[in-house]
Amino acid sequence: MKKQFYFIGIFLLQSSALFAQIFNDGVKIFIDKDALLYVNSALNHKAGEILNNGQMLFEGNFQWENYSNNKVFDLASTGTVTFNAARFGFSGNATNFPHLIFKGKGVYYLKAKVEARLSLDLDDSEVQPVFSEALSLINPSPQSLARKNGFVNTSLGSDGSFLRYMSANQDYLFPVGSGNLMRFVSITPKDANNNAIAITFIDRDPTTGGYSRLSKTKSVTEINDAYYHVLKRTNGNSGLDVAFHISSAEKFTSLVAWVKNTQWDRTLSTNTSNNIALAPGLTQALLHKNADLPLGSNSAFALAQISNANPLEIYNAFSPDGDGKNDTWEVKNIDLFPDNDLKIFDRSGNLVYRANGYNSAKYWDGQNVQSGTYVYILRVKIDGVDQFFKGSITMVKN
Repeated sequence: MKKQFYFIGIFLLQSSALFAQIFNDGVKIFIDKDALLYVNSALNHKAGEILNNGQMLFEGNFQWENYSNNKVFDLASTGTVTFNAARFGFSGNATNFPHLIFKGKGVYYLKAKVEARLSLDLDDSEVQPVFSEALSLINPSPQSLARKNGFVNTSLGSDGSFLRYMSANQDYLFPVGSGNLMRFVSITPKDANNNAIAITFIDRDPTTGGYSRLSKTKSVTEINDAYYHVLKRTNGNSGLDVAFHISSAEKFTSLVAWVKNTQWDRTLSTNTSNNIALAPGLTQALLHKNADLPLGSNSAFALAQISNANPLEIYNAFSPDGDGKNDTWEVKNIDLFPDNDLKIFDRSGNLVYRANGYNSAKYWDGQNVQSGTYVYILRVKIDGVDQFFKGSITMVKN
């Protein structure tokens, strides 16, 4: 039998609760701020709307079925919707929840798009989106996500993802993993503009996803065949720093990216200690600054072994002739290591140039000296250790 519900306020009493199965084909349901609607069966929504300013609690191993072409919840809703079950499924069309809570240690299957508008609490649960962007957290506050040991399992057959909106220069956590492996990601935007990133963790050989481990540059010797990440920017253009949280026992210690849709290439990253207890074993992080994440494109990242660990590329010649090409002496990636100092000498040992914090904004243009060969000594702190580089520079002026 179809049942329609019209609630103006259901007040929670210590000794009673409302048990219901909801089938809605056009009624507007009101739940006021002091009310609790307890559902121990399925919800089937075909039409109508819910204005929830109180609490909705779903228990039992049932389904949330939304077959409406319109939204389920009135956007004025500020209440909570809590699911507390061993297994619970979502199907049909997208649902935008106000405050969404996955309670306990249950497993929640998202065969429909689920959006948390105000907050998302994973508690100890495993949430499994089965397609891209099936789980979204709309509130751009970094604190809108809560969890204990809960995570988002994005490693199912069609590779789901967890999408977060961002608008602050703070860390945003993406607790992604699989049933056997946790490999979380943190993203820090460079500014407070609007951005959105969807992340998928896949515990399979990247070759199976179209990212062949055999297609790589010479500096990449071996690529992790156990897992990889795919990041997709869906909004914004801010610079982003991305931290991949890994185990200290990880065999692979460098990061590579799938570039130009053709091959794996080294990606500059620094290894840092993780002081936050995100998940058991995640004590290290590979920090990749200024990640290249084009709007609307999938960007794959994997762990690898690199034959040359030096993150800098130091050029040995330049020609300051004003043609806009090679007019300054470039040290590629030096901007990522601001703790550095540079000295340049002529052949007689005279100091002709010195800089603390050498960077791309003030590359040496050689205007204070004549054409010739010069010697540089560059100190750079990399991973907390001072490294020294010495070599020659040939400068040619027309």
